[in-house]
Order: sequence, then C-alpha cells, then structure tokens
Amino acid sequence: MRRKLDFQGLAAYIRLFQSQRFDVVHGHFSPDFTLPAYAAKLTKQPLTVMTRHVCLPWPAAKAAAYLRLWNHIVPVSNAVETRLAESGVPKERMTVAKAGLSPPSSKKAREEARDELRLGKNDFAVGSFGRLTTEKGIGHLIDASAQLQNTKICVFGSGPIDTELKKQAEGKPIQFYGQITDVADAMLAMDVIAIPSVWEEAFPYAALEAMALARPVAASRIGGLPEMVEDGVNGRLFNSGDSQDIAVKLNELRQNPAQREQMGQQGRRRYESEFTIRHMVDRMEAVYRTEMLKGTLRRSGS
Repeated sequence: MRRKLDFQGLAAYIRLFQSQRFDVVHGHFSPDFTLPAYAAKLTKQPLTVMTRHVCLPWPAAKAAAYLRLWNHIVPVSNAVETRLAESGVPKERMTVAKAGLSPPSSKKAREEARDELRLGKNDFAVGSFGRLTTEKGIGHLIDASAQLQNTKICVFGSGPIDTELKKQAEGKPIQFYGQITDVADAMLAMDVIAIPSVWEEAFPYAALEAMALARPVAASRIGGLPEMVEDGVNGRLFNSGDSQDIAVKLNELRQNPAQREQMGQQGRRRYESEFTIRHMVDRMEAVYRTEMLKGTLRRSGS
C-alpha cells in the first residue's frame, strides 16, 4: 500500500486473497485498515483482525466503519482499549494483546559503553531514546536538569525539533548523541531510562528494552506507560509535562543506587515473565483461536 486509498493495491490484495484462503488476515497500521479489509471481505476470508498501536480515539464514523470491516480489534494496551471503547467499539469486539521483544543484545560491557559515551565514573546518566518531537517531552526533561546534581542527560535520536532542543539545552548538562545503531550498548550505559512523553504512549518499546536490560525506567504517568512501569517497583512515574516532578523522581533514584539495582532486576524479571516474543506469540495465537472458534460457532448456528 503506497497510500490509504491505493486502488492498484486493492486489486493486488484481491488477487492475493483469491489465490488462497487464509485463516487470518491481520492489519497493523492506518494504510492497511481500509482497502485490504475490503479485499478480505470480497474474497470471504474467514477472520480479519486489526491491531491498534496508537492511544488515540477514533471519530464515531471511523469506529463504525472499521467495525463493519474487521471481525476483531487488538489494542496493544489497556489504555488503547479504553480510548477505543470511548470511540464506541464494544468491549466484546476487542482483546488486549501486549507486545514482546527479543532480548536486546549488547556488544560491550557497561564500563566500556560509558567510556565511549564520555560519561564520568560519578555521573548519574539519564538516557532518553526516541524521535525528537514535541510529544516526546524531552524539553521537560531538559528543564528538570537544572534541579539535578551530578547528572548528565543523554539524548539519543533525531527529529524535527533537534535544533530547538539543543538551543534549550545550552549551558546545561545535556549531551546529544544523534541517531545510533547500538541501542542496547547505550541503554546499558545509563543509570535510568527516561520516557517523559506528553502524549499518550500506547506501549513503547523503549520501556520494554530497558526492562530487558535491567535498567530502571522513569516515565510519565500517561497512556500505557503505567501498565509497564510499576511505580516504586521497576521504576518511577511522574506527572506528564511536570519538570519539577521529573526532577524529584530522578533525584530520588540518583540518591539510591541500591534501589536502582533492585528496580532494574524487577524489570528484568517482569520482562522474562510477560514480554518475551514467546509471550507475545501466545497472546496473539489465543486471539486467533478464540475468534476462529466464534466464527465456526456462528456458521454452525450454535
């Protein structure tokens, strides 16, 4: 699909679906939500499933249209499910299936990674990983830095407000590293991973990566983040957009290295028990099997 209403793409999907009868047709992103679903309907595919990866409501008309096109909707977090329910999607048409990931593989030891990032032995390193956009809230993290001691804010990523953030950070203990490829090495070098988003993150992979690497997470109390970060257990939660609260929570973590270690290990254990690829596959397979059984019962009149 080159765009949402790509009619050449529609014809290609119809040919694909006519070539065989799939058990499941599963769409994931906005360009896939309309024409492929029409093609699946026209060719009578038995089960269509859509995953919603964004924690934003739909207009009522869009929700109604998608409910006609898709048998079942998979929100990636409880927060996403809540937004869809507010849009008019019935609870029985949804099943939350949270993501998982393969364990990130670091190539360097922690001290080597810190040396390469020019971090001092006594620096308390707070890392932010992601696209540099307003909704990611990096500006509030930069504002919080004025209230932190012996702390270096490490910003990884690029984006449209790169120049604006660098200007805001002038004279502050902020280091910008740009876009990097060895994310696991950089995360391992951090003392805390910060996710200061001001919009409702659905279920960000940065938090899962941090947990898998046994790094505590300091995150906004918004969207799906409280489903990943248990305040005081595997990290801390702060009020979204509140630089004062960010500073308070980061100072608490800076002053308690033993607590950080314990939180990191708790995050690792939770990753292993809930968020591996195997767990994600099991959740999705359960959705498929349950919905296929419902379809069989409907066709048999049971």
